[in-house]
Amino acid sequence: MNPIVKQLVPGIVTHVVNLGGYVTKTKLLKLLYLVDVEYYRAHRVTLTAFDWKFFHLGPWAGEYDRVIDDLVSGGDLIERAGSKSEYETRFYHVAEPKELGRLFPTSSDEFTVRRVLSTWASASTGEILDYVYFHTEPMENGVRNQPLDFSSVIQVLPEQYVRPSSGTSPREIEKLRRKFRLQNEEAAREKPFAFTPPRYDEEFQKGVAKLESSEQ
Repeated sequence: MNPIVKQLVPGIVTHVVNLGGYVTKTKLLKLLYLVDVEYYRAHRVTLTAFDWKFFHLGPWAGEYDRVIDDLVSGGDLIERAGSKSEYETRFYHVAEPKELGRLFPTSSDEFTVRRVLSTWASASTGEILDYVYFHTEPMENGVRNQPLDFSSVIQVLPEQYVRPSSGTSPREIEKLRRKFRLQNEEAAREKPFAFTPPRYDEEFQKGVAKLESSEQ
């Protein structure tokens, strides 16, 4: 098991709850599995390093119960009983919010996890189970009570961005650059440039929050 898991779990709970979702023991396990599938797609290794197998409710890992028990006993996770009979009896919250960004050395890895969570945060456990069973490669090719084979996960390499050509010839581009430089020099002689600090008003903060919430 990857030691990062004991930090990852509170981070996932924090993120899902902040997005308006709920976290039960089964839902959390399936979210970890989906994170592993997408992480494997990019790195050809799972993030949790769990020994996943095809069990009663799909992907299951023997290490998972120990992780949850340790986090609850250590106070990192708060376990609460549900008030509605149609839900599982245990829901999870965090004692202190945990930021996902601090766990990953690259923004692309953080984005991979955030994308999974933003997709499934508000989904029910049943919806996630349906997707896990029928739309993830390890489960599609899995055999009940046997280890899951992640090597069947299709690797998707990120597309390399190439700026399209404007069709302007190199000679014309250089001509425009000289013109631009001359205009800047003339403007600088006429009036010194004064920097005005940006004003981060309420509208700006709302825009940033909206971008973050619609990320992925």
